[in-house]
Amino acid sequence: MTRKQPMLEPLMASLLTLDWEISSQTIRTFEQELEAVRKKVGDDHYSKKLIDLALPICNYLRVRKGLAAPSSMQFLHQAVRTLHSLRQKQKLGATEGRERVRKLVNNFRDLMAEVKRVNATLERATTGKPAPATRKIPAGKKGREKKVAVRKTRKASPKVEVLKTIRSHKQGIDIATLIKISGFADSTVRGIVYRAVKQGTIKRVRRGFYVAA
Repeated sequence: MTRKQPMLEPLMASLLTLDWEISSQTIRTFEQELEAVRKKVGDDHYSKKLIDLALPICNYLRVRKGLAAPSSMQFLHQAVRTLHSLRQKQKLGATEGRERVRKLVNNFRDLMAEVKRVNATLERATTGKPAPATRKIPAGKKGREKKVAVRKTRKASPKVEVLKTIRSHKQGIDIATLIKISGFADSTVRGIVYRAVKQGTIKRVRRGFYVAA
């Protein structure tokens, strides 16, 4: 007798694939599975709300791909886990279901705020153009003020620092240690590592562990 496939099994499988590789195809597959689940949940308001929250994240991933904030994937995992809880035979009570969805709505707002911050950080890291700084000097005998550019020692870009750290660890290094050593934000380091793997600069030995190529 063939085992009946659970409703969310294809959705969860497509999410794992998306987590492994963020591409146009994996994003589209995940979106299709979300829409398929929407058709099956009927009038379940909370389940539909979770799907409505997940779809904009897919659009964000489609645009940013390797530059996407890691919290975007974390949000999708949280949404799917909550959706799974809602669809269990022992369904959540109305109050608990409402609270879980409300929490995700708040997380969604926080994520959108973080997305803006990460985009700004990555933009500065990519261009490598620090804002010019000036300082005023006391007026001369004629009462004139001069603006003098303040010379700043340009530090290496986050990308250079992260890759340098990886190369210095011949046996490889994990993400947590890399973040601690480099001093950069989690989202910045993960974005740099993702692009470096794509470009073949570094290799992924196992999940979360990398070595120079």
